Amino acid sequence: MSTRRRRKPSRLRAALTPEDWAERLQIRASVVLQALILGVFVGALHESQWLVAFTSLAVLALTFLPALIARQFRVQLPVEFTFVTCLFLYAAFGLGEVEMFYERFWWWDLLLHSVSALVMGLLGFLLIYAFYSTHRVKMAPFYVAITAFCYSVSMGALWEIFEFLMDQGFGFDMQKSARDTMTDLIVDALGAFLAAWMGYHYTKNGDSLVADRLVRRFVARNPQLFPPRRH
Repeated sequence: MSTRRRRKPSRLRAALTPEDWAERLQIRASVVLQALILGVFVGALHESQWLVAFTSLAVLALTFLPALIARQFRVQLPVEFTFVTCLFLYAAFGLGEVEMFYERFWWWDLLLHSVSALVMGLLGFLLIYAFYSTHRVKMAPFYVAITAFCYSVSMGALWEIFEFLMDQGFGFDMQKSARDTMTDLIVDALGAFLAAWMGYHYTKNGDSLVADRLVRRFVARNPQLFPPRRH
């Protein structure tokens, strides 16, 4: 007569926090989004749509941008940045261009620019905060916020240049019109201002909703950037 041994609960599973589970979910969702973009590439090849195939391959490469930034600066970024980058690129190309969401929903482009500007602003804030908190650079919280704002607006301007090059070189209609471009830049600036505002309040008061959570995780994952203070 055989007896079955009860499996002991895994210590690893027991140690996982809700934030850990959320991080795992975002990682898996990012992989799914990358697979969907890859599916667009394969489908375009099958239908001999070479322009769509080339663009989808370029978009897929851009989903690895957070990993390249992390490697360049030798830091570990919160997984939210990878997830939002993959989500934005799939929403912009897979849904916006391929599924024609830009034409079906007038607010689609504005939504994407608002979210991306906020994320880029927070990313810029985290990078400059690493230098600010370790006293590698000395500046007032206001200038920390200005740096994050400028970084985010610059990324928005580069995206508009990318759209212009795609329209001129490959016949897309991503920019729609000069008025649409200016509207996108204004929305980018508003999202960047929100990120800068959160970064300013965190730098000055140590508490700022989303920035507080991101900074705590960023500091915990990069102890080499934040050595303990000597008393």
